[in-house]
Amino acid sequence: MKITFDQIQVAYEVASAVFDGTLSRADGVQRLHEDHDINAGSAGDFIEDFRRMMMGQEFHRTLSVEATDYFLGRIAKERDSAEFANAIAANYAHLNYYAKLAKGGPQHAKRRIVDAWAAKRSSPTDLGLMQAKFADAVERARADAPTIRQSRLLAAAKLPGKVQVVTEAYVRNPDVAAEVLERAKGICEQCAKPAPFVRHSNRTPYLEVHHRMKLADGGEDTVENAIALCPNCHREMHYGVRE
Repeated sequence: MKITFDQIQVAYEVASAVFDGTLSRADGVQRLHEDHDINAGSAGDFIEDFRRMMMGQEFHRTLSVEATDYFLGRIAKERDSAEFANAIAANYAHLNYYAKLAKGGPQHAKRRIVDAWAAKRSSPTDLGLMQAKFADAVERARADAPTIRQSRLLAAAKLPGKVQVVTEAYVRNPDVAAEVLERAKGICEQCAKPAPFVRHSNRTPYLEVHHRMKLADGGEDTVENAIALCPNCHREMHYGVRE
């Protein structure tokens, strides 16, 4: 059954509410299915695709041209420039992914829509804002149950997307950072000492996530390629003398 424009509108509203934490994913799927006659699988896809757009991550379940245009239009109007840039990057990643599928294709009409919205970006993404939003996303990911976080990791792209900022930055997966910090349990995974202090915001041990092989060198944004370090060890990793 073809998704109607009214269903696309309500799917955006619900997906946005789920991402912002005012509605649970389960309740969102139920509302779209029971109140708006959207297949439960499609309802989940709308919610997950929106979440990945907000994070700048590749998504695999395709949206219609009409839904893509509507989602990007609402994001451009209602969200900040960093999230809009993430949404553009996620859609390009999806187009590239889909074009490589045996039953996929270039989706020329959808690419024209994404190109048109990309051209409307007025300024580069602010790096500080992007980093702050990533920190918030990591905390949201850590608040999720491990099974939910790990299920997202199984479907996540291993190489992060990029957005244009004042300087180039990688759109990292908050679930990777959250999983590594949970694994460390407040102990630096290099020197084996406790974190030097706790965050005043949430009283959690302060450790930093470091990629063993740099993302700039082609390293994967995965749990296996990441380690939780105290600030001193982290700086040593970047600037210390290697014997």
